[in-house]
Amino acid sequence: MARRSQEKLSRGNRRGMVVIAGVVAVLLVVFMVQSRQISVKNASYESQKEELTQKLQDEELRSGEIDKLKDYVNSTEFIEKMAREKLGLVYDDEIIFKAEK
Repeated sequence: MARRSQEKLSRGNRRGMVVIAGVVAVLLVVFMVQSRQISVKNASYESQKEELTQKLQDEELRSGEIDKLKDYVNSTEFIEKMAREKLGLVYDDEIIFKAEK
């Protein structure tokens, strides 16, 4: 009779070990799937980061060009050029030659 109770305990231990092993296997699969999903998201974020970095560099170059244009527009050279082209103004000591048509 003692032997039967030991066999029941042994079967119970085996069942418990099998259940625990099953739970561990399921958790392992879940962690592997989540790890893969995180890797895919990370790759997506890396490509997005590279794209945004390139856009930032482009905008910084554009900002530099705008600053140069701003400096040129505020220069006397630009003001004289626009006065000549748009308004037809000249200095008092200049002689204007017009081409015949």
